[in-house]
Amino acid sequence: MDQRKGIYELLNDVYGDKEAWTEVNEVLRAENFEDSTDYTDPFVNLIIGILSQNVNDRNSTKAYIGLARKFDITPDVLAEAEVEEIRNAIKPGGLYNIKSKRIKDFSRKVMEVYDGDLSRILSLPAEEAKRALMALPGIGTKTADVCLAVCAKREVVAVDTNVDRVAKRLGLVDKDAGYEEVKEALEKRIPPVNRGRTHELLVRLGRDYCKPIKPSCESCPLRSLCKKKL
Repeated sequence: MDQRKGIYELLNDVYGDKEAWTEVNEVLRAENFEDSTDYTDPFVNLIIGILSQNVNDRNSTKAYIGLARKFDITPDVLAEAEVEEIRNAIKPGGLYNIKSKRIKDFSRKVMEVYDGDLSRILSLPAEEAKRALMALPGIGTKTADVCLAVCAKREVVAVDTNVDRVAKRLGLVDKDAGYEEVKEALEKRIPPVNRGRTHELLVRLGRDYCKPIKPSCESCPLRSLCKKKL
């Protein structure tokens, strides 16, 4: 491989225009769910973010399908919904006791503070927007960054467990580096225009090659850049 190529270019050589969210699409097909979701809607995106916390894509997708079949995914509807109804709807995705309350509290706050319109946050400067998102119940730094990247087209790299693992194995940061340090290290190496797609591809790399156990180092697309070959 050409050692002059960066992270995005090497990943793009392998994945090109391939869909990054394979597991999501497999569940959607298996559940015969007609997906008309607008993932750029900030409220919907953040609900999906809450459902995805600490579970895999298959389970979070099952939870979202259950929620969407029961409710309109809007702040006014979910703010008025009973926690028990939300819990039963998202039960297939796991962690439903915690997340049902988070969804209820999050939706109520969006109604109380923003009258249901999160576009007001997305129009703020990047750091101010992130702080405002993180002030909402259940919204952490990764969930906020994903929302800013997808819904506001901000040039950020969100860091999930896969991205964190890849960055540390590449030797871009120390193994005990925190979220912001990993994010900054990646953003220094990835042109702004490619950051959103590179996040998707790093997640894919973490699942296909740079796995937590028995990573496929010999065939890894980023092997030429890796300073910590296993």
